[in-house]
Amino acid sequence: MTFRQSSVAAAILMFAAGSTACGGTSSSDPGAGVGGGSASGGNTGSGGSAARGNGGGSGGSANGSNGAATGGPQFTGHGTGYQPLTPGCGPGTASQCTGTCESHASSDPGSVIRPPATLCFSGPEDPTPEDPLATIEQVVEIIDGKRMVHLRVTFDPTFVDNTYGENAIGWPAADTTTDTGMMPGGMMPGGMMGGGMMPKPKGKGGHTFDDLVGSDHLELLLTDGAGNTIMDFKIDYITADTTSSCGYRDLGVSGGEGKVITGNASAVLGAATSIDRNLNGCGYCYTTDSPATDANYTPNADAPGWDYRVVYEVWLDLDAFGSAGFGQAYIENVHASPSKLANNTVEVTASPCPTDWDTPMGEGSCPPNYTLYLATEGTSACVPIPFSNYPNMKPCPDGYQLDPATEGAYCVPL
Repeated sequence: MTFRQSSVAAAILMFAAGSTACGGTSSSDPGAGVGGGSASGGNTGSGGSAARGNGGGSGGSANGSNGAATGGPQFTGHGTGYQPLTPGCGPGTASQCTGTCESHASSDPGSVIRPPATLCFSGPEDPTPEDPLATIEQVVEIIDGKRMVHLRVTFDPTFVDNTYGENAIGWPAADTTTDTGMMPGGMMPGGMMGGGMMPKPKGKGGHTFDDLVGSDHLELLLTDGAGNTIMDFKIDYITADTTSSCGYRDLGVSGGEGKVITGNASAVLGAATSIDRNLNGCGYCYTTDSPATDANYTPNADAPGWDYRVVYEVWLDLDAFGSAGFGQAYIENVHASPSKLANNTVEVTASPCPTDWDTPMGEGSCPPNYTLYLATEGTSACVPIPFSNYPNMKPCPDGYQLDPATEGAYCVPL
């Protein structure tokens, strides 16, 4: 082990003496979450971070095996192709049908800098409080020699989904007024005729493909290991484009509703959305009515891989986060125009993930939100898992920092 042996290793040994003894491989407790939540209390998110150590990336010293994918979000509507975020799927897979890469991906354990983790976000308007309004899956890894952060954000279908036209599911009925103030039959308020203009339903009246094209986007914020916001950008969901096979595609952060607000645009290595994958990756050119389904989002036999969930993905250059390393991703609100709720933009904060949404990696006796750190000298200690809902959007609690020897895979004492 090489991580500041004279000071940090000693601190770990002191910490181990004063904490719950650890044995076996790792904590089986879920431990993820971000934002201003408390660092104390029960399970707070994904078990993905609690992998049995990891390869540590280039030069890393942690022992253990490659972190496989966690269970990930278990919202309904993912079709037959969905797989949780898996190491080994780089930006070159952005144009594939959902789950194509993940179903056969493999990576060298040494290429995983930080194993997959699932972060959850909820808000007071959530109609299904038993699960979150949105999740972020993330993994930090090396692909083709490039160090990168892979993020995937998924919205709860009770907020917005990829059903529209005659086959829209769960969308409010059409309003009786129009965007122009017309009443049905072209009647203006007060009894004046409006020239026979047909009414156009307002935002809460059904759901059309054009609604997805109009203004839908995701704003994502990213911190470094010190909690500083390094990047703030919007990812376009789908925009008309005559060069694509179905006439539409997502334009990432450089077109449509996408743009970089803070940070270096060149750090964005690629982007994808579920609707783009549906249309161009799977070849399902449904641009009027989505594939018919039911309230359970049963896959359609003619388009079995159709992902009815709204999903955004992005790949980022790890070097953009400087010497402090990557900290965490977070969102402050979820937006869809329209959404199925009373408001199109809903504020969210970090929240515990449902305990059955993840596949804990290994078993052990570390307390909640802690995992076993194995040193090459044969010593070990339970240390905090990054992303365990620590205050001030920091990836580690006070008194700890991301371990530079494993490129941020663990939190170690200062």
